[in-house]
Amino acid sequence: MDIGCKENTKNDVCGRNDINVSLIPVSNTGIKNGCKTDCLICGNEVDYMREPVNAICHYCGVEERTYFVCKDGHYVCNRCHTRDAIEIIENICRTTDLANPLAIAETIMEHPCIHMHGPEHHVLVPAALVAAYQNYIGERDKKPIIEAIKRGSKVPGGYCGLYGACGAGVGIGIAMCVVLEATPLKPEERAHANRATSRTLNSIAYAGGARCCKKATRISLEEGMKYLSDMFNLSWYEKADFHVKCNYTQYNKECDRSCRYRSDV
Repeated sequence: MDIGCKENTKNDVCGRNDINVSLIPVSNTGIKNGCKTDCLICGNEVDYMREPVNAICHYCGVEERTYFVCKDGHYVCNRCHTRDAIEIIENICRTTDLANPLAIAETIMEHPCIHMHGPEHHVLVPAALVAAYQNYIGERDKKPIIEAIKRGSKVPGGYCGLYGACGAGVGIGIAMCVVLEATPLKPEERAHANRATSRTLNSIAYAGGARCCKKATRISLEEGMKYLSDMFNLSWYEKADFHVKCNYTQYNKECDRSCRYRSDV
């Protein structure tokens, strides 16, 4: 593959003469959902265990090994946890004209199907980045968005603390692989995907704090946007506004008081 990208210069947004197309705005997160952080069944605190146990999903009945059950023994599998969320992510990413992935993500995260934490964010990140990138360069092929969603849905919850790689950060690698049509046998494309993932995970690690899917999503999308802009010599990243004041603090018991997105900082 001849890696290259021509910046669409028909206008300052994404090459389409549409006043509704937007690159820069990222609205403050107006919470429109219950933003569940604990057990989806009873609301009790979820226990994170060192060793996996057998548990049965409350919704679909599948029995599997897991590291997460609530104090009353309830368990929701990854598929049931993300099922409705994935439909929302796909619908918004397929139809949006926004060229700022963070603005897309903030819109999606306001939906009631998106929980405070969860593997749906591992889907959201690659889908939002691919959708925004396509809008910016003026492409309308939705197949890459669907592929990004499929791959992101394979990354389970708790990946950051169990396998040492935040799923949101891995999502940037997924997006890069989709955009560049990478395979294990394409040296340059594979290298770019791994390098983008590495830089993103490094930024997430240095941001500190316990797991926060909202913070990891924002950091990941900013890093992914920067990597693609540097790689293809685009002004995409330079035009974007990453100023976000988060209103999810009240729903996150482990919220990092030094987080740059906190509304009270």
